[in-house]
Amino acid sequence: MTPQPNSVVAPIELPRVTKAVVVSQLLFSTGNVLTTGGFLYYYANAFSPTALQFSLLLILPELAETSGLFARPVAGWVGSRKRTWLTCLLTGRVFALGVPLMAAPVITSGHEWPFEIIIGWVAVWYVLQGIAYACFISWLTDLAPQTDWGKLFARRKLAMLAIMIVVPVVAGQLRSQWANTLPEQEKLITYVSIFVIGNALVMISVLPLLKLPEMATGSGMSPSAIRRKRMSHVLRDALVQPSLRWMLLHGWWLSFAQGLTQAAFFRYQVNVLHLSVETYYVLNGLMLLIQMPLTMFAGRLSDDGLDKPTLFWSVTLVSGAMLFWLAATPDLWWLLVGAYVMWGLFGFVNICGRNLLLKLSPPSDNTTQVALFRQVGGLFAAIAGLLGGWWLDSMTEASTSLLLAGLALGPFQVVFLVSFLGRLTAGLWLLPIQQPKSET
Repeated sequence: MTPQPNSVVAPIELPRVTKAVVVSQLLFSTGNVLTTGGFLYYYANAFSPTALQFSLLLILPELAETSGLFARPVAGWVGSRKRTWLTCLLTGRVFALGVPLMAAPVITSGHEWPFEIIIGWVAVWYVLQGIAYACFISWLTDLAPQTDWGKLFARRKLAMLAIMIVVPVVAGQLRSQWANTLPEQEKLITYVSIFVIGNALVMISVLPLLKLPEMATGSGMSPSAIRRKRMSHVLRDALVQPSLRWMLLHGWWLSFAQGLTQAAFFRYQVNVLHLSVETYYVLNGLMLLIQMPLTMFAGRLSDDGLDKPTLFWSVTLVSGAMLFWLAATPDLWWLLVGAYVMWGLFGFVNICGRNLLLKLSPPSDNTTQVALFRQVGGLFAAIAGLLGGWWLDSMTEASTSLLLAGLALGPFQVVFLVSFLGRLTAGLWLLPIQQPKSET
C-alpha cells in the first residue's frame, strides 16, 4: 500500500535494506563499469571524433547529470521518489542502447553515423540518470535510521569498490583476446557486446529493491504542494541554512580543485612518466584496496556523529597526494605510489562528506540538496577540467615555467601546485558548520 503524502513510514529492518542495496549495487556497478569510462571512450574513439567532440563527450555526463536539480519537482509530479528513480533509471538505459546501435552500420557496411548522434544518446541517458540518482539517495535516507546511514552507505560503497577493482581488468582482458581473433572492421562488436551486457545488468539491478517500500516525504508536504513550490524557492531554502551553505561551498571548491588536474594527470602519466596501462591498473587497484577498510571505518565514525572532524582531517591529509605528483619524474615515477596510497583516504571523504550533507538537509525532502552537492559539484569539476586542459596547453605552447624556492616548475607542476593549494584549503569551508545530533 502506498503511504499517504503526509505520513512517514517507520524504517524497516536494516539488514533487509542493506542486503537489497548491496546486491543491487553489485549488479549496478558491474553493468556501469562496462558501459562507462574506458569502455565507452575507446568505443566512441573508433568513430574518429574531433578533439572538441571527444572533449564534449568526456564532460557530458557531469554536465547532463545536473538535471538532478529538477528531481524534486519531477518526484512531486510522479508522487514517489522510488517510482521516479525506477522510471528514470530504466528509461535512461533504454536510450543508452542507442550508443551501441551506432556500430551496426559500421560493422555491416563501413558507414559511420555522425558522432553528434552518440553525444545525443549519452546526453539523454545522463539527464535521466541525474534525476534517478538524486531520488535514489533521498529514498534510501528514509529506509534506514539516520544513526545507521554510515553502515548502509559504507556497505554500498564497499560493493562498488570491489567491482571496480576486478571487473574492468577482467573484462578488458577478455575483450582484447576476443578482438585479436576478429578482422579490424568487426572489432567494434566486442565493445557492443560488453555494452549490451552491462546495460542489461544495470536494468536487472533494480530487482532486489522492488520489494522495499515507497516512503512518503517527512516534510509534511503533499506531492501537489511539492509540485507548486517554485524551483527558485527550493534553491533559496537549500541555501538559507548557514551550515548547509558552507557544506556546499566546501564541495564545490574541492570539486573545482580536483577537476583542474583531469587532463594533466592522464597526460603526465602517459607522456612524461611513460607509465603502462598495466601499471596504472595496479596503482588504481592499490588505491581502491586501501579505500575498502577505510570506508567501513568511516561508516562507524559517521554513525557516531563524527562526520565533520573526520571529513576535515581526511580532506586535508589527502591533499598531500599532490606533493608526490609534484616530485615525480621519469626516474622517480614510483613516487606516485605514495599519491595513490594517500588517495585511499577518500574512503573517509566519500562516506562522511555525503552523510554530513544529508544530516544538514531536511529529512526526506532532500533531493535538491543531494543534487547541489554531488551533481553541481560535478559541473564545477567539468568546467575546471576544461579550464585546466586549456591552461596546460597554453603554458606548454609558451614554454612557461615558475621559479619557486629555487626550483623551476614546468606547466604540469604549476597545475599540480594550484590544485594542491585548492585541495589543501577545501577543509577550511567546513569549520563554521554546526553538525546536528543524529536522529533515530
